[in-house]
Amino acid sequence: MTSFWTWIVRIGAAAAGSTALVGLLHLPAARPLLARFGAICPVRATPQEVEAARREALRKLRGTDPAPGRPALGFELESTTLAAVHAWAKAAGIACEVSMQDTLVKCEEVPAGAVTTGGSGTLDEIAFGFRLADHRLVNITTISVGLAVKAAVSRFNGIAAALDEALGPPTRKRLPSDAWDAKGPVFVEYRYADYIATVSALDLPGRGLVLREHYVSARDAASSREIAQRLTRPETSNHP
Repeated sequence: MTSFWTWIVRIGAAAAGSTALVGLLHLPAARPLLARFGAICPVRATPQEVEAARREALRKLRGTDPAPGRPALGFELESTTLAAVHAWAKAAGIACEVSMQDTLVKCEEVPAGAVTTGGSGTLDEIAFGFRLADHRLVNITTISVGLAVKAAVSRFNGIAAALDEALGPPTRKRLPSDAWDAKGPVFVEYRYADYIATVSALDLPGRGLVLREHYVSARDAASSREIAQRLTRPETSNHP
């Protein structure tokens, strides 16, 4: 497993509150949980297996109501194509690597200004996940490592504020206090029937303070009929 996916696994384990999960997340049975944390992991998994795991995880994790919007760093989930991401990377002079039958694109050293993310600086890596059937974008994960606490808090709060403006209050949150020392994870999470977004930050041994963003379409985990029914319901709470 590459360093990027190792970080994803460790972040997932920390957010779940158990370091024992670090080892468990490498097992085949844990692939749905890897998908839950945005890790379309290429180890011992075909694109078809990853797709099935992603859908199964989303069925368990998505909320009940449609999202009022689906922000994803300026890209459009289920509309942006593989070719469009290639064109974006070329125009910005960003190096990317394609794998998993063109369902995974990883780009390194991405200027924050190249995407509509909060704050400034550089994103160490962005991973774009594409649906196998049509190569439409369904998953974006970013990782920034070695951040200073003040810089991480500023970027985290900027992203969280932008999501709050677009979506309203999160489903779950643990915000950094004035005295936050990065020893425990902070996060905001949104769960809708057709969209899940998570922003998290925590300190990882050997990597320093890591900030992660994850935006994923959950629409294809539900039937079109389910979504249409929810869209015509009387307005209710946006969160499960």
